[in-house]
Amino acid sequence: MMASLRGTLVAVLCATLLPHQLTAQSAPRPLSLAEALTLAGASSESVALAKAGADRARGQFGQARSALLPQVNTTLQWQKQLQNQFAALTERFGNQDGGNNGGGADTSAADNPITRIFASQYNFNFGLTATQPLYTGGRAMAGIRAARLARESAALGITSAEAQVQLNVTTAYYDAVLADRLAVIADSTFVQAERTLRQVQLTRDVGSTSEFELIRARVTRDNQRPSLLQARTQRELAFVRLRQLLDLPADLPLALTDSVVESPLPAAPATSAPVTTVNVDAASVLAPDPRVTGEVSRVVAKSDTTNAARTAVLQARKDVEIAQQNLRATRALRLPQLSATTNYQRLAYPQNILPSSLNDFLPNWTVGVGLSLPIFSGGSVTGQIQTAEAGLVEARQRLKLAQEGATLDARQATLQLAESEAAWQASIGTAEQAQRAYDIAEVRFREGISTQLELSETRVQLQQALANRARAARDLQVARTRLTLLPYLPLSTAAAPAAAPSNTGMSR
Repeated sequence: MMASLRGTLVAVLCATLLPHQLTAQSAPRPLSLAEALTLAGASSESVALAKAGADRARGQFGQARSALLPQVNTTLQWQKQLQNQFAALTERFGNQDGGNNGGGADTSAADNPITRIFASQYNFNFGLTATQPLYTGGRAMAGIRAARLARESAALGITSAEAQVQLNVTTAYYDAVLADRLAVIADSTFVQAERTLRQVQLTRDVGSTSEFELIRARVTRDNQRPSLLQARTQRELAFVRLRQLLDLPADLPLALTDSVVESPLPAAPATSAPVTTVNVDAASVLAPDPRVTGEVSRVVAKSDTTNAARTAVLQARKDVEIAQQNLRATRALRLPQLSATTNYQRLAYPQNILPSSLNDFLPNWTVGVGLSLPIFSGGSVTGQIQTAEAGLVEARQRLKLAQEGATLDARQATLQLAESEAAWQASIGTAEQAQRAYDIAEVRFREGISTQLELSETRVQLQQALANRARAARDLQVARTRLTLLPYLPLSTAAAPAAAPSNTGMSR
């Protein structure tokens, strides 16, 4: 009886709690564009790589700066000699002296302090060495300047990577919104085709419609199915791409809260003059819409599209300066190098394994100045100078390419914005008119005034108009974001110059 009651309670609890748990697990997560940008900034691999490059540049700057600072090293060495030539000589000649002097140990060679040092079996050495460069011919300063410029360029690289991530996430976000909207349009179109098929089936059952009309309605409905499946696949892929950029679980459902639909520009005043001729003025018809031109000018004014503001141009200019410093450092290889060195040691030669006291350590301190002047290097220095000069020429040419690419990028971004703005404004009226035309056609078909062909054609026009409106809205949002981030974005693939070789291998 108790077991049966316990089983009943468990079943009731499962039936009560399990639906709520399944609902909570399957509920989509709301995601705004601002939240997506925050998540991407914290988890982007490209930003992490750029930050790692900046850390590497800071480390290389520290290495370059150390060329002007003193180098202090310490050593501690213990050594045991298994066989010692001085000990063998002492033993041999010491025995001979002992025999000649009748065993007098006070005058033997073994009691000589110098002999005891060289013949000691154990050596204990503590040393402290310091070196200070006095003159490097400009190599050290050139290396420091080049490393500092590389560090600044790496910092610009972080800014560029963050801007590119923002553009990628914005594009992926609105791609997902567009794919979701296109899937909804495909679903609606399929439902409309199904409703038409059922209306034709109903009229066919009462004998008011021919079999030809029924077959055509069924074929029209079936032809919409591939578009429906394709739209659903594209939507899933778009959401997968967005989740990858944000490092979210691959199966996490998302509900995008930001829409690409916005209010259109104010409508132009309608002309009340009656139409009296069918002639068309091509210039007036093809002229740009002043409302669109004004909106584009307003957005462009908020963004700096000059070459001097582009991060890629700034990095290319710093690459030129780095190449100049590398050339100076390479030419300094032909100049003398002057440095001061000091070496302080405390040495002990114990009779046992370790010294017994500090008095066993003997001092040894030297100070010196060294001058190094290359006389003949077999052409190595000349080759390095030629390589550095070629690197400078390449850096200057890449700067010119970057400036040209920045000009092309700015012009392309402005034209894309103008195109997207015009397409968006045109799509709004077209979608409204297509929706109105389909509503009329559906009523006409239901009342038997029009044919199924007219309804199908109107449905296709409505689907195309809605899809064009969704794409135009997505393109407009991406174009605006790209123009806003343009100063910090890397150059596009078509405008970007070839990658510069690494400057980290400069000899010192």
